[in-house]
Amino acid sequence: MMLLCACDSNEKVNNLFGDELESDSSTHHFPGKESEKKADYSSSSYYSDLGLSSVDLVSDSLIVDSTLVQDVDDLPACNSGNEGEVFMVGTSAAAYFCTSGKWVSAADIGSEMECSNGVLEMRPGNMSDLIGADTSSFVLRREQVPVKGFAEKGPFRYGASVKVIELDSAMHLEETKRSSKTCVTTADGSFQFAGVDFVSPYVKMEANGYYRNELTGGLSTSLVTLNALVDFTDRDSANVNMLTHLEAPRLMQLMGQGGFQQPLRNMKAQSFREILSAFEINLGSSGQGGNSGNGGFGGFGGWGGWGGQQQQSSFTPTKNAEDVTLFGGDDYSGALIAVSIMMQRKGSGSEMESYAGQIADRIKGNGNWDDNNAKADLADWLMLLDAEGGFADIRKNLESWNMGEVADFEKHLRNFWTKVHSFESCNAMTAGKVKHINNSMSAYFVSYYEQPTGPRVRFICDGETYQWRVATDIEKDTVGFGQGTYDGQIKPGKINVDRSYIYVQSTKSWRMATNDDIREFIDVRTVYDSLAADESVVFVLRHAERTDDTGKNGHLNDNGKKQSEQVGAKFKGIDLYFGNSGYTRTIETCDGLGKGSGLSVVEQDSLPFLNGDWFVKDADKLEKYRNSDGGGWVVFSKYAYQGGYTDALYNLQDRAEELIYDEIIPNLPNMKRVSFLISHDQMVLPLAVYSTEGKLNLRYFENQNWINYLAGVAIIVNGKGDVRLVPVKGLDSGIMH
Repeated sequence: MMLLCACDSNEKVNNLFGDELESDSSTHHFPGKESEKKADYSSSSYYSDLGLSSVDLVSDSLIVDSTLVQDVDDLPACNSGNEGEVFMVGTSAAAYFCTSGKWVSAADIGSEMECSNGVLEMRPGNMSDLIGADTSSFVLRREQVPVKGFAEKGPFRYGASVKVIELDSAMHLEETKRSSKTCVTTADGSFQFAGVDFVSPYVKMEANGYYRNELTGGLSTSLVTLNALVDFTDRDSANVNMLTHLEAPRLMQLMGQGGFQQPLRNMKAQSFREILSAFEINLGSSGQGGNSGNGGFGGFGGWGGWGGQQQQSSFTPTKNAEDVTLFGGDDYSGALIAVSIMMQRKGSGSEMESYAGQIADRIKGNGNWDDNNAKADLADWLMLLDAEGGFADIRKNLESWNMGEVADFEKHLRNFWTKVHSFESCNAMTAGKVKHINNSMSAYFVSYYEQPTGPRVRFICDGETYQWRVATDIEKDTVGFGQGTYDGQIKPGKINVDRSYIYVQSTKSWRMATNDDIREFIDVRTVYDSLAADESVVFVLRHAERTDDTGKNGHLNDNGKKQSEQVGAKFKGIDLYFGNSGYTRTIETCDGLGKGSGLSVVEQDSLPFLNGDWFVKDADKLEKYRNSDGGGWVVFSKYAYQGGYTDALYNLQDRAEELIYDEIIPNLPNMKRVSFLISHDQMVLPLAVYSTEGKLNLRYFENQNWINYLAGVAIIVNGKGDVRLVPVKGLDSGIMH
């Protein structure tokens, strides 16, 4: 009997990314017989922030085995009501049966049990005996071989069956009727046959059952079957795992290409190397691969005497695939864990078998996995797991099983996705380098680093770990900034162009700007609506969009006239005051504002202090700077943020305060509660920068940001005469580029 549930009894189960799933101890079932609680790993807002949404991480159900107990003393009472029930005891890592009123270990049950469809049950009959064929007419080459090994994807759950099926070398490795079967009764997927008689040393091993899922920590969603082709010429042990499963079709192909004239073991090094290479894994040495085992066929039929051809390759494995275990602690174990994880790209049950089968079929023909689209998709998936910390959670799952040392599988996973996406090695020479994915088959492809659309994820070679990882915002956004030129310098991000970064002179580094560092323009209507009862406001704005005539008589263009009317419409029915600089375009802006607000007659005053030359001390010297430093916008933006030009322009603070406190506020009695003073950019920009202590991002000399039409400063005064300054916009943005 097998009891499983979608969640752990009376506890919360952590899924791959640390989300907690509420348990329901009343829900017990066989996988696939009821609806399971889903562990949704694709909902992280982190990915949507990066523009990543096209690759789901995993969609497995979390299946938790409720028949696990820590100690024998934790077993429930054994009685007639649960006769035949099986539990796994953690301390002994063995299955226990309830039989005749007491719990008995599987080792003591011996021949009175069988396994089918992942279920371990008590039945008469020795399942390790040879079945299905009469061997009396055959010459046994090896007798009573105590075959043992591990059945692993993750470790197969107790109740899994392991079959040994002889292959007839004289019939091109076709399956014979000579087979043996045994059951997994331990927690680590180990199995052992009491004794197998061999006629042929060539064997197909087949493991069928549920396995422990490395990604979720629970069980696979359905039964799976893994295979291995093994040459038992000189071995007594062999494992069935994902490497042997992927290798089997290629190994059969190699044997067929050689006319089945070579010993199976002579093809092992090549087939195993090709499987590892398909996943960008390079292990072993330049020496010949070897076999492991105790007994052997020695000189039977020449099986032990045929020489193998040394394959030309970058490496030759020093182990066979069937020698590798998940918890061996070496690089081969790390490779097995890595490939086992990769095969769960689509899920842990039948989806995994189908996915692995498709890959094995592509490798079978020429030893290469030549499906670049599938490789890019797998690389994307691994990249997402890596970025979200999934590798660390998989390690926690593996280590929590207490089955042995967990090798460095992470490096193989990272090596795969970085190589498929054409990242160079991360080392001391490339430390700090930041890259984008330029593999056009990736869901996260961008054609160049600063591409404004598409995924915003970028990667950096970590100078401490020498591993590629997802770059932080500041790492990817400040690439190429170098050392700033002055304290407080602001630059927009390279990738997140809507974010800004500030240079800190004392640390010679950039930091992300906060709301305290950069002020945003507020809509004029919003400012009006926020006024207290005793407050009045004066909007000092740049005129609306003009024609190319910048002289005193230059007009607004048609769009500028529409702009001014649209802003005026925000103040319909409100009594307004208008002041202009005497220039035609400022007069026309006031007309448009008044018309938009519903006035039939717009009265306005021409005020000399609104002239665009308010901050100019010496026009001749200013003209020289315009000519030498790149134009008036460069000069005025540098002046506003960096000072200088003291022989041509007034001190910013002194002149701005003179404008506010000596010109505008004394004229409040002649104005309305809401007043519009329309001026020019070369007066409004320095005033706006002053009003925010340099926190508006209008650094034209660096980023071509300039004050937009109908943007400027709101001067708000209360009944006590207190003054506050707010940057304002009439249009959608206060900045033009």
